Amino acid sequence: MTKKTISALLFLSLSASASALSVKHELGVLDIKAPAKRVVALEYSFLDTLLALGVRPVGAALGNQGGDRGAPPYLAPKVAGIPATGSRAQPSFETVAASRPDLILADALVHKDLYPQLSKLAPTAVFQSRRGSLDDLNAQTLAIGQLVGREAAAKRLLAEQVSLMSKAKAFAKKGAPSFVAAVVTPKTFTVHTNESFAGSFLEDLGRKNQLKLRGNETQYEISLEGLVALNPQTLVLFTAPDETPITEQWKKNPLWQKLSAVQRGRVYQFNRDNWTRGRGPLALKLMVAEAIESRFLQDAAPAGKYNY
Repeated sequence: MTKKTISALLFLSLSASASALSVKHELGVLDIKAPAKRVVALEYSFLDTLLALGVRPVGAALGNQGGDRGAPPYLAPKVAGIPATGSRAQPSFETVAASRPDLILADALVHKDLYPQLSKLAPTAVFQSRRGSLDDLNAQTLAIGQLVGREAAAKRLLAEQVSLMSKAKAFAKKGAPSFVAAVVTPKTFTVHTNESFAGSFLEDLGRKNQLKLRGNETQYEISLEGLVALNPQTLVLFTAPDETPITEQWKKNPLWQKLSAVQRGRVYQFNRDNWTRGRGPLALKLMVAEAIESRFLQDAAPAGKYNY
């Protein structure tokens, strides 16, 4: 999907009539007779969006099979009692079918090959969630709103988001150096370009992402040597509180100490449960608040827990 402004997305029109809906998605066009009432969400962004719209799914990817981590903790109070239909990586067709859905929301990266099987269980819409930009996710909010009969609510969510981000952007220091942002696990350092969700979000708040789309990759892994070659003046790390990121090893290497971001004292860390896993309207409110509180937007030394 090509990049659009949020204001343009507010006027996105999907074909609909009083008795039927026709919505484009990554693998075609989904036609349903009426707004869905029983929805299964196979990705956290869909779960976040449905809950933000006031829709409680009948099943969701809440499991930890395949090395998944379950739903982000910020959603925990809202998902109690929702049946788990496996994990994102390994959805259970049996439990999805048992939920008797009239709509399944699936991810283009993870579930593309499963689309034929999912479509036999219920009408299925496939969106670019894991590898989507902020604009992609906003477009999905509108599409999901229409599919569940909450289009007006979806437009209100996006209007509120425009207002919130506009206020936050006022904190961004003009002329601040560009940044490199990455998800850091115990084994990998995956950079997020200006076409990733978190990477495009930070750009929309007024800071410049140093990395552009590489081929069709919105995110890709690099080594410490690769990071040194980029030599960012600002570094943003998305880490998990219960993991030891690979950067803890890198900090012992003299190359790490040579990074401009390290020397400037501009290495920020954020909880990736909030920043790169939810990717919906509820998560975005947390992200806006933390972008300001951390002092990242101001290009000031990281505050408290955000200092790495």
